[in-house]
Amino acid sequence: MMRRPSLTIENKILIPFVSISIVTVLCFCYIVYDAEYKLRIETETANATALIDYINADIDAGEYWRDPNALLEKYEQSYRGDSLFLYDAADRLLFSRRALGEHEILLCQSSSNSLGWKIQCSLDQAALAAAFIEEQRYLILAVIAMLIIIVQAGVMIAHNISSPIRELSALCTGISAAPGEAEELGGLYTHRRDEVGQFAQSFQKMMESLRRYTDELSWVKALNESIVENLPLGIAVYDDAGKMIFRNNRAETMLHAADERDAQGRALGDYLNSLVRRGEVLPISLTLHDSAKKSHHYELGAWRLQSGGTNLGTLCTVDDVTYQRHMEEKLSRDEKLTYTGELAADVAHEARNPLAGIRTGLQVIDRKLESERDHLLCCEMIKEVDRVDLLVSNLVNISRQRESEKTTVHLDTLCEEMELLYSKVAENKGIEFFASIDAGIVIFADEQEVRQMLINLINNSIKAMPDGGQILLSSRIEEGGVCVSISDNGPGMGEAQLSHALSGEGGGRGLSIVQRLAKNNNGELKLTSAPGEGTSARLLFRRTGGICYDEV
Repeated sequence: MMRRPSLTIENKILIPFVSISIVTVLCFCYIVYDAEYKLRIETETANATALIDYINADIDAGEYWRDPNALLEKYEQSYRGDSLFLYDAADRLLFSRRALGEHEILLCQSSSNSLGWKIQCSLDQAALAAAFIEEQRYLILAVIAMLIIIVQAGVMIAHNISSPIRELSALCTGISAAPGEAEELGGLYTHRRDEVGQFAQSFQKMMESLRRYTDELSWVKALNESIVENLPLGIAVYDDAGKMIFRNNRAETMLHAADERDAQGRALGDYLNSLVRRGEVLPISLTLHDSAKKSHHYELGAWRLQSGGTNLGTLCTVDDVTYQRHMEEKLSRDEKLTYTGELAADVAHEARNPLAGIRTGLQVIDRKLESERDHLLCCEMIKEVDRVDLLVSNLVNISRQRESEKTTVHLDTLCEEMELLYSKVAENKGIEFFASIDAGIVIFADEQEVRQMLINLINNSIKAMPDGGQILLSSRIEEGGVCVSISDNGPGMGEAQLSHALSGEGGGRGLSIVQRLAKNNNGELKLTSAPGEGTSARLLFRRTGGICYDEV
């Protein structure tokens, strides 16, 4: 089947317009030409008839029968046309200005004269046509000019119609290729009052709607991508051939943990590939170990993606439940510790009464002893009872754990309270108590726990200086957060003593309790001590981790 030629809309408009116009002009020219031609023939025929009548009358009126050559000489001298032909009775040519052509137009002929001559008037069709065209040259030039004007007008009309369509078509092509980068019309053709203007206005409205919908879709797409990319759950999508075609940031991070393996040396990616091949749906638990032998717990799942019965691929999820498992273990430990603490509180409560009785009895016995050696022994027994009582008191404090109630704590007010509380106590023991407190320092913490930390640290400093000394309580803002410091010039501690004090070994739990309370309030305890140089305890409340402070 022959393929039709593809024409542009400009040619589709131009060709019919020019063709119809040319045919119309040519038909008009033909009609004019035919009318003028017929009129010319009629005029020449009338002139020929008149000429023949005149010759017949001239022949009959004169005595040319006596000398026919005289008549011929007359017409040789007087006739200037080329249409006259004279024949004698024997049909021999007597007179003509030209030879007969192949295509002659017979205008008129007659032989009704006294000489019996045949008089004929005819025209050479070719010569007549040439002469007629020469006479109508201005008309031909006008027709040619008209045709040129028609062609130019057709080109302008076709261009005027097709140009907006081409530009709008190019704009549509740009929109289909890159919807977000399409240019607007900018008022092009919208000012026109014809159909093109209406089309341009409608197209402009469509562009505005499309841009608005595109912006909305782009926002929704960006939102969905942001949600998927920032999910704490790892997501990986595989095609029907088992090739990974998408994974979010979380899945990227977990899959690139190359050092995490199971006992058989399989990584997380190996398990996902196995799930894709088997098409398992129910989540499975998995435990991997890194190079440091640290455990990492995962839950994996796989779901088939289908549409209209067609399998599109597989969606795999990876959930890192390591923290959850640790919290479950911690919760289990906390439950055990809670039970242990309750049990310890009961035991401590029951043990303190007998200890009090034993101490009272030893004091009574000590007053009745006469031997110095027995007296020293009894004092040592009383000290041991006090040490056990202290251990029981610390056990009670540990068992009384409660939920932290964090609020705004004004450190300057709290430190001034400590200064007021312990100034007299320190003075009675020969200790000078100084305070350097910056005003306006606020932290977000449990006020009761902060107070307990300060009390324990100040009590430790007082106990460390039975022979007197100096204690400095200070608070200030540092680069890392807020620092509260309790320093003394007591005997100090070596590294071994310091380690034992922080761990609670040797019966002293005060510093270990401070460590725990500081951690609960996103802080830390730092001890600096050396034999003969005193001890400095620094409580640093950090800026991060939900603990805030500000200057008021």
